[in-house]
Amino acid sequence: MTIPAPFISDPMDIEKNWIDYNGHLNMAYYNVLFDRCSDVAFEMVGMGPNYARDRRLTIYTAEVHVCYVQELHLDHKVKVSFQLIDHD
Repeated sequence: MTIPAPFISDPMDIEKNWIDYNGHLNMAYYNVLFDRCSDVAFEMVGMGPNYARDRRLTIYTAEVHVCYVQELHLDHKVKVSFQLIDHD
């Protein structure tokens, strides 16, 4: 199986309770979107919940870089890109 790099998620919805008092996506929820994308990407390569349960091993994120390129609002659909830079 060939996995595209970077991995691009399916479109995701912005949830109403993620919107701040300015009408924008609260900065904390960008990471929720990233986390959901990485869950799908790791599942694609066989390192999802079953991997963690069966092998008693898991993955963790050591570092994340966020670039706020555009404000996000409730009506937006979002695609997230995920790229594994290094592993050990």
